[in-house]
Amino acid sequence: MAGRHVIATPRKFPAALAAALRAKYDIREPDGGFPLCLTEFAAIAEGAEAVFATAFDDLNRAFIAALPPSVRYIASIGVGVDHIDLAAAKARGLVVSNTPKVTTACLADTTIGLIIAACRRFREGLEIAETGEGRAMLEPESWGHRVTGRTLGIIGMGEVGKAVARRARAFEMPIIYTTPHPTTEIDREFCAQAVSLDELLKTADVISLHCPLKEETRHLIDTHAIEKMKQTAVVINISRGPVIDELALIAALKSRRIFAAGLDVYETEPGPIREELRSLPNVFCLPHAASATWESRAAMGARVMANIDAFFESGEPLDRVV
Repeated sequence: MAGRHVIATPRKFPAALAAALRAKYDIREPDGGFPLCLTEFAAIAEGAEAVFATAFDDLNRAFIAALPPSVRYIASIGVGVDHIDLAAAKARGLVVSNTPKVTTACLADTTIGLIIAACRRFREGLEIAETGEGRAMLEPESWGHRVTGRTLGIIGMGEVGKAVARRARAFEMPIIYTTPHPTTEIDREFCAQAVSLDELLKTADVISLHCPLKEETRHLIDTHAIEKMKQTAVVINISRGPVIDELALIAALKSRRIFAAGLDVYETEPGPIREELRSLPNVFCLPHAASATWESRAAMGARVMANIDAFFESGEPLDRVV
């Protein structure tokens, strides 16, 4: 329809979101099931004013440079924006938005699930149950650790970190945390204590990562960091895979330098999980599924739609990042 705003995407829109967008805008997407390469996408984006992207689309410097001059806005669905070269977007004058907060509850729920699964050795228990054995893990060497009362160390006390802390209080877990901007309000609300990263690594029984992926957080958990942890420590990651040096984590888990890990994100994404990691009995793996609920996905779609509407109405999306 003439006169309507145009939105392009390198991969097909989710069906429900596509239907909602088509009611208001002209959309351009691949015909097939695979994302378009850079030159193909640049061609279909000609004349488009906005680009829709997911966390699996690499909007690097080359991608942004190849965008036609008509593009003014990148609407990303999801919380993380590490897949977008924000400096290149800003230099080109592009507006970028994400969809924060709407997945917080599900991310926090998943974190607690991973904590329980890793501490209680559910991976090993499931494998035994699949053999038909109904009563096992009776010997001390197969026992897990109780979650209640264990000290939880939260790295990154943003919306998700706070939601995890709120849930952890029901398990009577003492909470320590590290964040760029600790406050007495956080301390009071969650009965928590802000500490240095070194102190958190040395003190926490469970270390849960909720920090964004930046140059300063890449491989934040490496061999040096792991050496500071308790031998009974459990590492949880639902933030971004490269926050952990996976080879260092694998070595620590194999040698039992730490007790276990619960992971929803991986350094090798979007490629497969390292076989050496997923085959370890003391690792509980999920396939980047923390937000994979009807409620979260519906809310993400509604929020990205609200951002797009706000941008075309006022030039300012609700959740502007750049």
